[in-house]
Amino acid sequence: MATYRVKPSKPMAIFGVFFGIVMIVVALVTAFNSEKGVNWFIWVWVALAAGITIFNLWAAFAKKGAVNTIESDDGPPPVKMGQTAEKA
Repeated sequence: MATYRVKPSKPMAIFGVFFGIVMIVVALVTAFNSEKGVNWFIWVWVALAAGITIFNLWAAFAKKGAVNTIESDDGPPPVKMGQTAEKA
């Protein structure tokens, strides 16, 4: 039985990194330009966006950056659009 690692394709992961960075920048610019200042929601938003960014960097560039593993006897498993499967 072969084990396969399923991970997002590099273009999809890079898009996730870009999206996460944009979310962080928009949140911080909005917060610091606000009259109320930075509140707890902005910090939660930035933490979640940083998590998205870090996860996608790991999935794109780490050798074992898989989000799922599949065991199969019939060869490579079918994957969804935007994903790749490689033998573990």
